[in-house]
This record gives sequence, C-alpha cells and structure tokens, in this order.
Amino acid sequence: MAIFNGTDLILKVDSTSGGTQFKLMHSQNVSLSYNVDTIDITNKDSGGNRTLLGGTKSFSLSADGLMDFVSAGTTTDVDELFSQARDRTAVTFTFALATPAGYTYTGSGFITSLEISGGTEDAPTYSVSIEGSGDLTQNAV
Repeated sequence: MAIFNGTDLILKVDSTSGGTQFKLMHSQNVSLSYNVDTIDITNKDSGGNRTLLGGTKSFSLSADGLMDFVSAGTTTDVDELFSQARDRTAVTFTFALATPAGYTYTGSGFITSLEISGGTEDAPTYSVSIEGSGDLTQNAV
C-alpha cells in the first residue's frame, strides 16, 4: 500500500463548460464524499433483524483555500466558480493526485455554496461545495 502526502491530492474543475480542467487556485483542503441511501425492507419474516436494500447513490465535493483576486491562467479561480454558480451551470471535475497514479474520480455537479471571507490581520480565504449530478466515475491511470 502506497502512502502519499495529502498535499498531492487536488481537485481540478472545468469552469467553462467544455474547456480545460485546472486545479483550484491556492487550495488547502479538498474532500470527496460518496453516499448510498438505504431502503428499510424489514418485515415479519426478518426474524427481528433489520434488512436493507441499497438505494440512491450521491456524492459531494468540497474545497477551501487562500483567496486571490488575480487569475493565474493555469488554475481555476473563485471568480470563475462564481460565474458557474450564478448561472446555475454544471461544472465537470477530476479528483486525484497531482501526479497521476492509481486512479482518478471524475464527474459533474453544481456549486451549492461559495464563500469568501477574511478576518482582521488574516489571509482571505474561500470555500466551495459541489453536489454531484449523475455518475461518479473511477478511472485507472
């Protein structure tokens, strides 16, 4: 089992619908959550045991990082994410290691939350949440 530095885990987002995916600007934390709802089918023949079926699958992503109001050209900046959220258009993404190894996760979803904040004498930050739509695909690299 290979162990890697969490710094190498990145979220790339295509903020232009059909364009190139770039990693999120100055990200510090990224996460992917995959869930499966369950359907309770317990009945009188279950012998007092709960019985379940697999239900709807869903996934979400989140990221946060340091805010920069100047685009770097090779990253997806918060302004591009804001445009996607405002226009209610889906973003496509890849969740993977910065240096491809093993596998990646790809899919699309909608930005459900985008926040920019900054405290006194503190670096400004952003956070973004994406709710998946459709299938989350695992691809071997």
